[in-house]
Amino acid sequence: MPVYRLVVLETKKEIQEFLTSRRAAITPEQAGVPSYGPRRVPGLRREEVAVLAGVSVPYYTRLERGDLRGVSEGVLEALAGALQLDDAERAHLFDLARAAHPTAAPKRRRAPKPRIRPEIQWTLDAITGAAAYVGNDRLDIALTVSAWLPLSLGSSLSLRAGLVLRARCCS
Repeated sequence: MPVYRLVVLETKKEIQEFLTSRRAAITPEQAGVPSYGPRRVPGLRREEVAVLAGVSVPYYTRLERGDLRGVSEGVLEALAGALQLDDAERAHLFDLARAAHPTAAPKRRRAPKPRIRPEIQWTLDAITGAAAYVGNDRLDIALTVSAWLPLSLGSSLSLRAGLVLRARCCS
């Protein structure tokens, strides 16, 4: 795992250097932003880039610090437009975003197959003339018997492992 952490830190640094250098390369006049007095650093201010890209200043600051977690393609396109990136730079920005947080296909978990213990199955098999079901505490129905015989409404039998056998009458 240390190697993975090192790669992430290098990617964050590379994102930070790339966005900072692109921001410094554009003058306010090139971006069509009015310039107010002298600037401490060359290029656009973070606030100006955020306005041009249509995102909030804290969000752009987070992106410039290398945290591209959850960034959409639309935001990346807006950044590329605000920073006036050429095709190669635009592709590099998207590559950095993919490298920062690769999107692997989510692992699909199979629903656990309900396991019915033999004694529960035996109990259900013994009910020949009633409707009954076996459910768990999440109200998942694991097994049913669908014969109809008048029983007292709501009669139930508690079984081990959180399963309840209920017999209902529908006359």
